[in-house]
Amino acid sequence: MRKALTIAGLFFIILVVITEFVLPGLVRGTLRTKAASRLATSDVTVAVDSAPAALLALGEADTLHVVAHQAKVGDVTVQELTLDGKVVRFDVPALVRGEGVTVNGARELRLQGIVSEDDLRAVIAQKVDRLEDVAVRITPDGVLTTASVKLFGRKADVEMEGEVVEDGGALYFRMRRLNIKNALLGTAKLGDMFGSFQLAAADKLPFGLKLQRAIQKDGIVLLTAEREPGKAAQ
Repeated sequence: MRKALTIAGLFFIILVVITEFVLPGLVRGTLRTKAASRLATSDVTVAVDSAPAALLALGEADTLHVVAHQAKVGDVTVQELTLDGKVVRFDVPALVRGEGVTVNGARELRLQGIVSEDDLRAVIAQKVDRLEDVAVRITPDGVLTTASVKLFGRKADVEMEGEVVEDGGALYFRMRRLNIKNALLGTAKLGDMFGSFQLAAADKLPFGLKLQRAIQKDGIVLLTAEREPGKAAQ
């Protein structure tokens, strides 16, 4: 009888250790790995807590806070990305099986990202690869890009106005005005070399988040995303 009680006591202690320390640590580590992989950055910190900690083993997190720097969202680098959640429910069996982190529900799950002028300059120079000496200025009125381009052996000055917008959960740069100086051909004939393009598809954010707004401010584009209620996603 005493031996059975001793074994039961040891089993209980092991169970407490697993639920209080091992599984919560697994949840935190997997969250960080998943976020780092999806955002293509190693600069990620994750804080996820519940009281008591054993609730994490059951997939219930009171609070979730993720911060990533120089994260990739589609083709654009995001200078800083923060994610905050309250009462977030994870699929622990899927996590233990190595299937990643599935969010089954959340009272609140919200992301904000900051795209700097240099971040936007880099992706515009990549998308329109013939541009040289690219400079970008972001204001509440839109995005002004100035650059030079070689056309038929002659350098021309390019001035392109546009805006960063959300459409269907995806992120786009949309051109509003194009002016090319010193070109042998008119702007209208060269317009097909430039134009609008996608920055990030709708499925590039982690944990089932969907981009909802892109707001231009002085020097930055502020991205906001929220998880759709009732939608389970990885």
